[in-house]
Amino acid sequence: MSERERAVLRLVSEGCDIREIGRRLSYSERTVKNVLQDVTRRYGLRNRSRAVAYALRQGLL
Repeated sequence: MSERERAVLRLVSEGCDIREIGRRLSYSERTVKNVLQDVTRRYGLRNRSRAVAYALRQGLL
């Protein structure tokens, strides 16, 4: 998992929405959505909550 993906998931785990994540990381909202979509597809996860849980279980966050 890339540093960008971990940074986005870290902020999701803190309860940030797409707009807030983009603002904090200086990414567009579209980029944040794409990162989340890429992670969920790559690991076969249903949603961003499961992506965060997966990353935590794997020790990535």
